[in-house]
Amino acid sequence: MSEEEEYLSWYQALAEDPEYYTHTEQGQKELADMIRRESERLIEELGRSAKRTKEIIFLSKFCKDCRFFRDEGRKMQCTRWAVRIVKPFYGSPIWATVPSAKGEGKELAVEGINWDLKWKEISDRVVETAVSMVNGGYPYNCFTGS
Repeated sequence: MSEEEEYLSWYQALAEDPEYYTHTEQGQKELADMIRRESERLIEELGRSAKRTKEIIFLSKFCKDCRFFRDEGRKMQCTRWAVRIVKPFYGSPIWATVPSAKGEGKELAVEGINWDLKWKEISDRVVETAVSMVNGGYPYNCFTGS
């Protein structure tokens, strides 16, 4: 029996002999062990395959006065949360053509995001108004004046 079959077999074992696995102490213990091993395997597999997402927060009118704010030319950062700060309405998708999941032709997928471009043609005045309204016009709770 392969490792994958072993982990998948707990529900098959329960289906084949529900009386044993639900009404006997030994059966309940075996079932709990099978389920625990599968849970551990799934958590380990998720840990190996999980990718860190690039986190962002919207620029507030108070951010530039915060001691955790860093402006590196085109890139703004919050060093407290280790995230990128972007203006509202910014973040244009970068599209890529990939083979279809069904194997029939190609389809578009988002390859990344260009945080330096607006996602719509919006005036700078609208962007600045949105910045002033981020978080209801109040500083984020992490704000610490510089």
